[in-house]
Amino acid sequence: MLFESMFYIDPLYILLALPALLVGLCAQILVRYFYSKYSNVGNSANISGVEVVERLAREHGLNIKLNVSIAELSDHYNPLRSELTLSDKVARFPSVASVGIAAHEMGHALQHQKSAILMTVRNFMIPVVNIGSTLGYIIFILGLTLQFFEVAMIGIAIFSLSTLFTIITLPIEIDASIKALRMIRKMELFSEYDIAGIKNVLIAAALTYVAAVMQSLSILFYYILRAFGMRKRR
Repeated sequence: MLFESMFYIDPLYILLALPALLVGLCAQILVRYFYSKYSNVGNSANISGVEVVERLAREHGLNIKLNVSIAELSDHYNPLRSELTLSDKVARFPSVASVGIAAHEMGHALQHQKSAILMTVRNFMIPVVNIGSTLGYIIFILGLTLQFFEVAMIGIAIFSLSTLFTIITLPIEIDASIKALRMIRKMELFSEYDIAGIKNVLIAAALTYVAAVMQSLSILFYYILRAFGMRKRR
């Protein structure tokens, strides 16, 4: 069965995974489109992502380390180290996209400062999920191959932690974007055109996390159906 699973794609899996794949594809296209569009449009305040981070850090009393990466769309905030990383174009170019992305990451820094519950839980889960997603799949396949329902369910239980992780991540990302828009408006430096472009960039990015939740849930549901299907056959 394990050998066959390497070369056979279950139609049930395709049926369950297809909606998430389509949403994910659309989200990636939108992210690329809006990032490409607004990263080449200067913002009305003519300030870069680095300047946005510095201004907001001073305003909110945030003590963070700022790094610049050459990798495109590598922007992220690491709460374990209080480090914020901006991609080179976002960091240095005074574009509409730069403002939105930099402010979004500062939204995460603000969540960290206020010890947001979901972020705390998510940080605690990171090392477990890094191992659990792969380990859960291996144990599930082992249980399916050996026809041990209980072993398969243990694998599902472990894998479900990664699903929970994606579910928790979604409201964290949405909240960071909401905080970003509030901080940007409070700065009173940007035009309504800037704000509209920033919203487009942030909404497209949020859709990628919606797709991640859908994908993880569809895989988890598929595993459960396969496990109970095996149990009935026994």
